[in-house]
Amino acid sequence: MKQEEGKSSVKLIIGIVVIIIAIIGIVQYAKYYINKEKVKNLQADLLLVQAKVEIAKANNNLNKEENPLRGYQLTQLPEGINITEFLEKNVVSQDEYEKYYLLDSAALEQIGLQELVNKYPGYFIVNYENYEVVYTEGYENENKMWCYKISDLHKMPENKKIENNQNEQVSEENNEQEKAEEKEE
Repeated sequence: MKQEEGKSSVKLIIGIVVIIIAIIGIVQYAKYYINKEKVKNLQADLLLVQAKVEIAKANNNLNKEENPLRGYQLTQLPEGINITEFLEKNVVSQDEYEKYYLLDSAALEQIGLQELVNKYPGYFIVNYENYEVVYTEGYENENKMWCYKISDLHKMPENKKIENNQNEQVSEENNEQEKAEEKEE
């Protein structure tokens, strides 16, 4: 009788351990999935800001008086907007400050981005010349790289870049070899 009780206890303990491991795995996956979706949403919003900036610049080119560029030039930020921590990261070089405009809540509304007001804790900074969009808080992309600019959407570590380039070269060589073989036949 005691042997059966011992076996039952061991089975119960093993069952509980398996359930705990499964729960931990599910929670970790849920966290990963939620974070991935947040990054995708931010990236989509960066693209949305970029599109609206392109429209605002086109309208400005048509009539500068009726459609001024919205936001504050980084060289002329008003009091109350403190982005010194971001500026110290040199995401935007100091000699380019006059090209970049910080979009506050009012500027976002003026270019038709009301849905982004108060959605993110940081600011969007835009360049009306090359349509670069920068998010002051940054985000970690799918390659575990810390990103701030829209041009960083697919940023990857240097060792991955080298690996991808090598894979592309091998793939191109294989395609060329297949074409040569087809011509011979």
